[in-house]
Amino acid sequence: MVATSQSLATQAGVEILLKGGNAVDAAVASAAVLDIVEPFSTGCGGDAFALIHLPGKNSPISINGSGRTGSLVTLEDLLEKQWTEIPIRGGPSVSVPGAMHMWFYVVEKFGSLEFKEVLAPAIRYARNGFPVSDIVSQVWSLASSILINDYAKNLYSINGRAPMMGEIMKNKDLADVFESVTKEGLQAFYGGKTAEAIVDLVQEHGGFLTLDDLESHETRETLPIATSYRGMDVFEHPPNGQGFAALIMLNLMEQYEISALPALSSERYHLMIEAKKLAYAELHQHNTDPSFYDVPLKKLLSKEYAKERVQQIKSSKAMTDYASGVPVNSDTVYLAAADGEGRAVSFINSLYRGFGSGLVVPGTGIKLQNRGSLMSLDPKHTNRFAPKKLPFHTIIPGALYKDKELVGVFGIMGGDHQAQAHAQFVSNLVDYDMGPQEAIDHPRFNHYHQENKVGLERGFPEEIRTRLGKLGHNLIDRPSPGFGGGQAILRLYDSWIAGSDFRKDGHAAGF
Repeated sequence: MVATSQSLATQAGVEILLKGGNAVDAAVASAAVLDIVEPFSTGCGGDAFALIHLPGKNSPISINGSGRTGSLVTLEDLLEKQWTEIPIRGGPSVSVPGAMHMWFYVVEKFGSLEFKEVLAPAIRYARNGFPVSDIVSQVWSLASSILINDYAKNLYSINGRAPMMGEIMKNKDLADVFESVTKEGLQAFYGGKTAEAIVDLVQEHGGFLTLDDLESHETRETLPIATSYRGMDVFEHPPNGQGFAALIMLNLMEQYEISALPALSSERYHLMIEAKKLAYAELHQHNTDPSFYDVPLKKLLSKEYAKERVQQIKSSKAMTDYASGVPVNSDTVYLAAADGEGRAVSFINSLYRGFGSGLVVPGTGIKLQNRGSLMSLDPKHTNRFAPKKLPFHTIIPGALYKDKELVGVFGIMGGDHQAQAHAQFVSNLVDYDMGPQEAIDHPRFNHYHQENKVGLERGFPEEIRTRLGKLGHNLIDRPSPGFGGGQAILRLYDSWIAGSDFRKDGHAAGF
C-alpha cells in the first residue's frame, strides 16, 4: 500500500513494490518522484524525517534527515551587522540539505532494491516529462514569484509563466544528479561539482554554507517519543521536530470525554483549540537542536503535567494568554508506504516554504530549502542561531501502536499546522472510530499562535462558527488547501487500509 499527495508518486511506489521492493524502497521512490511532480513542496535539496516500523517490533525506528546551519558566521557576527532575523528567502535561510543523504541511507540499510532501481521512476519522469496535475498547477502559479535566480525562473516555468494543468514539464538536470548519485554514491551530491555549485550559489546570495558543512553531514537514528491517548500509543519524531506538541495536545485532550461530544461541534473544537494553545506555548519555548539544549520532554509529556495545565482551559471563554509552564533550562510532502511483510513507513520531506529559499542550483535542478529562517537571533532563545545547529523543524511523521502492535502510520502537511492536525486526526480515529479516509477528510482548524487567530475550513456549519466566536475565538476563513494534506495507512487484519487527503492531488493504492 502507498499513499501520497500526487498520483504519479503513488503509482511509482506501487511500481517499486511490484518489482520486489519493500515499503522503504517504495517510500523513497515516491519521495523522489514528488521532487519532480510537486517541485515547490519538496526535493532532495530539503530535509526529511521518517518513522520506520519493522515486522515484530513494538515501536518504530526514528530517522532524522535534517541538515545543520552553515558555519561561516556566528550569532555574534549577525548581531554586529544589526540583523534582527534570518531572511525567509535567499542564501542566509539555506541549511545543509539532508534529504538525499537520508534517501540513500534508508535504502542501503532497510531497503531490498538497489538505489538506482528506487530512483528509476523519478529519473523517467524528469527526463521524459510529466503532465502537471490540477492542485499542483494552482499552487505552482502562486509560488513561482518566490524564485530568485534566473536559472530557477527558467527551469520551473514555461515562457516565464507557471505551467497549467495538463502541460508537460521536464527536469533533465535533476535527472542527471539522480543518476550520478546512483552510480557514484553520496559523494556525487555532498562533494565534487554538485556540492561546489550548492555552496557557490548560497554564498553568492549571502548564505553561510561551506563545502565542509556538506561533506560532514550525516543521517541520524534517534529515539522516538510517545504518549498514550485512551489506550493508543502515539509515536512522534523527537526534537528538533515539533512532534512533542502533538503529544502534549493529546495529553490535554485526554482530560476530557471528547467522545461524548459530537464530532462536529463547537464544544469539541473549543477544547481542542485551547489544548493546542498550551501545547504550542511549550513548543515555541523549548523546541530546538537537542545537542544544544536539554529539551525537558519528561516533564512536558507527563500526564501529571497535563492535569496541571488543563486547569487553565475554561469551557466558557477562549484563552488570550497561553505562556509555557516550564522555564528554560540554563510546504512539505507526506507519504506512507507498507508492504506484505509488515513493514510500514511514515515519511515526510520538505523545502519548508514554497520553493524553499527561492534558489535553484544552476545546472542541477536542486531546489534549496529555507529551514534556517526559523532560527532566532535572540541570544536568550533556546532556538538561537549557531553554526552547525539543527533548525526548528515543522515536519513530523507519526505512527500508532496498541498493545505493542502496529496500528498504522500517518502524517499531515502544512508547516506549523502539522502537530495540531496530528492531534485532531488521532482524536478522529480514537474518539469517533473513523476510518483513515474519513479521519483525514474531517474538517480541521488551524490556530495561528502569534496572532491568536483560528482558521476554520470553509464548510464548517455557521452554528459552530457563531458559538466559537461567542467564546472569544478570533475566526478567519481559510480554503481547504491552506490546511495541508495528509495520508494514512492502517492495519486491517492481515492487510492494510489507507486514505489520502482530498485537499491534494494524490491517492492511496495497493495490491
